[in-house]
Amino acid sequence: MQSQETNSFRLYLFAGIVLLSLLVAGFYVARAAMRPQLAAPETILEDITGGDVGSASSPLASPLPTTSVLTLDQLTHRPFLISLNVNQGPDIGKVQVAALDAPDGDKVLTGLRCERVYFAGGRGICLRREIDNLSARTLATFFDDTFRAQLPFRTDGIPSRARVSPDGRYAVLTAFVLGHSYADNNFSTATILLDAQTGVSLGNLEEFTVYQDGVQIDYPDFNYWGVTFSQDSNTFYATLRFNLTPYLVRGNIQERTVSVLKEGVECPSLSPDETRVAFKKMIGAGYWQLTVMDLKSFVETPLAETGSVDDQAEWLDNDHVLYGLANASPPPLDSVFVVPADGSGEPALFLEAATSPAVVQAP
Repeated sequence: MQSQETNSFRLYLFAGIVLLSLLVAGFYVARAAMRPQLAAPETILEDITGGDVGSASSPLASPLPTTSVLTLDQLTHRPFLISLNVNQGPDIGKVQVAALDAPDGDKVLTGLRCERVYFAGGRGICLRREIDNLSARTLATFFDDTFRAQLPFRTDGIPSRARVSPDGRYAVLTAFVLGHSYADNNFSTATILLDAQTGVSLGNLEEFTVYQDGVQIDYPDFNYWGVTFSQDSNTFYATLRFNLTPYLVRGNIQERTVSVLKEGVECPSLSPDETRVAFKKMIGAGYWQLTVMDLKSFVETPLAETGSVDDQAEWLDNDHVLYGLANASPPPLDSVFVVPADGSGEPALFLEAATSPAVVQAP
């Protein structure tokens, strides 16, 4: 028979272990609560939408408490701007909607949380990462003008770029499969064409046939990114890198072909009149100059922004370009700036504490 002292010792030991376990658990809970939620691990679709995909109970949008007067329906029946809120807090990463002529005015905050977003032709795409066994995956969800997430699509890698064709038929996403920056020569991307109505993959752009000066080429290091669609939604422009050199290419979805046009063009964005592309041009290690190029003459015009712009620009109209860049005032926050497209003037703040802008004209 065990002594009373032995039983008491074991009881105290057990109580100590339980107390220590509670303290450790409390530490990790507190630590997790302090982390930003934009790229939280173990993401599931309900985390993004606030409810079941496409269900009637899914919350659509809630107004920003300090500014919103207009409803989501009112905002989306006039020219509007979609962007991501990057203010620190519980709403970081959420998609917000504002009137295009008053981006700093009335806003509606939706239930979608993304790292990259785009919207055109009544369809949107939201990219967010998932972490599974220390490996990153990109979760893409589609949505309509009610901002309910639908049709999840997953692929390996870290989300980087997203675009939707003007008619809402196609979408394209780019994910980093290796590396996490376009300044790294060793990065590798996957750029996937999707049916935006069904969420079905239409293939990796690396499966398209590539021509340079009329001759078919094929290199093992093909990497695409920065896709932008023309108004016919069949023609697209993109960056294709091979032999460590980026090129502007023009693609045809129906023919599944790509033609090399010009060296040194990254992340093109086609102007509304389809005569020019805004793009980032590397002019030094890790430094990109925001530039506009005429598609007929290939004449390049550096824009007035002097900071390094590592973003795919968005055209506000035929005369102005939007882009993301950290502002100069403390604390530095990613913000949307605007600059004239002809190289004149100066950059100006367009929308503070926001990124990934998408300009949507009246339906």
